[in-house]
Amino acid sequence: MTKLPEPEDLATLRHRWARTIEVWVAYRTFLHREVQVGPDRICVTPLVVQQTTHTLLACFYSFLYSLFDPSGVNFEQVSKELLPHLPPRAVEVRDLILEHWAMIAEPVTLIRHNIGFHGAPKMKGMKRGYAAYRSLHPQSSEYVMTLMRVFFRLVDEIYDGAERRMRPTAPGETDSLMAMAQDLRSEIEATPTGDALDDLARFFGWSNDAAAKGNGGSSSGSA
Repeated sequence: MTKLPEPEDLATLRHRWARTIEVWVAYRTFLHREVQVGPDRICVTPLVVQQTTHTLLACFYSFLYSLFDPSGVNFEQVSKELLPHLPPRAVEVRDLILEHWAMIAEPVTLIRHNIGFHGAPKMKGMKRGYAAYRSLHPQSSEYVMTLMRVFFRLVDEIYDGAERRMRPTAPGETDSLMAMAQDLRSEIEATPTGDALDDLARFFGWSNDAAAKGNGGSSSGSA
């Protein structure tokens, strides 16, 4: 089957998606401590790694927001224009993405506006940004990202991309990603957000008091 030329709006969405993936990679790299630490390294102490992970998480949520930005790149609008050409499976995945985004849009927006791409001018706003983590299941963003990985692979079967892809989709990869997304959804539904966030707080070293007040246990000038 001859592929369709990629529309400009889809190309810009794909470009923004690629940047979001890269920020996600950076965040996950620091989250899992896949970095070198020492007096002769950029990360001189484990605390620098921990604080950088905090910041990368806020950046990641900001990039995730930017994929649904009503005043910029907007996944919902761009994908709506593609509907006449999309296979049923891609339409189904799109619906799942939009369904879950509607559930997390408010806290992600608060993070983006107050401690992410934008910084609140007052402490009250900054605390609102950190407190928004309390409303987000840590796996919610992973679920949306995994679904979007499925969606864009399905879209690549229809459209000829304007930018070079890092690698072709491997046989069975899309099905594996969809199974991963289903497992993430099951985990989200089985685990209360508060319990999951408490696990994340322990990993980050946030105190219960700091998490409750919404300052995330962050400090200034850690590097």
